[in-house]
Amino acid sequence: MTENFVEFAKSQMGAVERLLKGLPGIKGYIDKELRRDADKRVRDAIAASLEQSKAALTAAQSALLKSGGLAKMADVNEAIVALQTLADRIKSASYGYAGFFDPVRIKEEQLDALVRFDRSLAQKVGAVNEQIAALAQAVKDRADIGPALDRLNQTIAEFNTLFSKRSQAIEAPGLLDDPNFVPSVDAGGETPDTRNASSSTDS
Repeated sequence: MTENFVEFAKSQMGAVERLLKGLPGIKGYIDKELRRDADKRVRDAIAASLEQSKAALTAAQSALLKSGGLAKMADVNEAIVALQTLADRIKSASYGYAGFFDPVRIKEEQLDALVRFDRSLAQKVGAVNEQIAALAQAVKDRADIGPALDRLNQTIAEFNTLFSKRSQAIEAPGLLDDPNFVPSVDAGGETPDTRNASSSTDS
């Protein structure tokens, strides 16, 4: 783990930007024959990013051990396991009645809503990395890591909830019509595909 919290945080933001740019967007979901591939691409990318986050957290745990923080080792290990479990869940997700992949008409608005879920997951990776960086900085400063660890665990829990909702929407696309169900995305996170897609989509 880098000694400089600011530099580490900036590098992680760059990684999240690259992740956002690599997501398929609406065009990736329009063709029903390619829709499963687009979904798998998103899940693989998010899971791979979380595994990198886990590696950073493991490095922070090693630094904690070297500094004599044995009392918190088990707590940090729980967060490491939670991150790996989340990554495995996302990578190997299987859906029951997956209505989104059926040969039925999917509206552009529903595609746009699913893209917002994808982008929100990517942004949540950034939040996880920020919490890991804060925890690493607390370890370096020999400060109490409790608050940073609590925030990290909360962010992981929110990540799990967000992915659960996305999975529900895959199985029941009608949920994507509910603006209260779909997450919002930061103003800078709009995908160009949203602007370029046709007004209606055959799927």
